[in-house]
Amino acid sequence: MLGKRPVGTPGLYRKLREDYFRRVEAIEFAVGHDDGRNTEELRDADIVLIGVSRAGKTPLSMYLAMRGYKTANVPLVNGIDPPAELLEIDRRRVVGLTLETERLVTYRRQRQPHLGASASTIYSDPREILSDLEFARRVFRRGRFGVVDVTSKPIEESANEVVALVSRRTE
Repeated sequence: MLGKRPVGTPGLYRKLREDYFRRVEAIEFAVGHDDGRNTEELRDADIVLIGVSRAGKTPLSMYLAMRGYKTANVPLVNGIDPPAELLEIDRRRVVGLTLETERLVTYRRQRQPHLGASASTIYSDPREILSDLEFARRVFRRGRFGVVDVTSKPIEESANEVVALVSRRTE
């Protein structure tokens, strides 16, 4: 009727459905493992993103989930040890996100009014942010985690770098 030959591939519809359900499962996983929640299940993640506040962990996690990767993200807070589970899982699947200090200052200053904070808090102080980023770098080195700089990159490019890094490390 359409003038096209049938593809003739058994299971094609089933494969499309499996891809869909894999993505749905990945999205549910990312939502349930956002911002350090359920760290006892980090071993079930395909990718674990870590980084300081406003490094873009949540949006990147959701984007990767839309692509079918079960992604968790864990915030790193200066002076507080990361969850023990982070150092117990396969380090090749853990990726630290970093960005330039000036960009992070801008992001945090933009976020402050939504947190109900005044313009001058420790959260957006450049010296404190520099210290936060150095703390994160120490965690990255200690865990021998891969690192992706997300400064001024579209989410698609950052996601591609994360996937490529994890793929290279796990091969």
